Amino acid sequence: MDILNLLSPILESVGFPALIFLVWYVYHNSQVKAMNKIIKNNFEILKQMLEVNQKHTETLSRIENKIDNNLWCPILKREMGQGIGRIG
Repeated sequence: MDILNLLSPILESVGFPALIFLVWYVYHNSQVKAMNKIIKNNFEILKQMLEVNQKHTETLSRIENKIDNNLWCPILKREMGQGIGRIG
């Protein structure tokens, strides 16, 4: 009841459309704040995903280099050291 008593003079002086605008304005501000938090969170997640992607790319590059040089198999590595040569 206290809220209705406070709102009644406001409604009489500025009207019902002003009250609707005030409710919309408060709601809109809360939605903007929530959306900004979501966007900030998404950018942080994207940043982390890019870092992980770079690490995966580095690891795959090292594996590819080892495969190209036949260093991934200990038997081939030992045979290459004995002078048999590269396979492939």
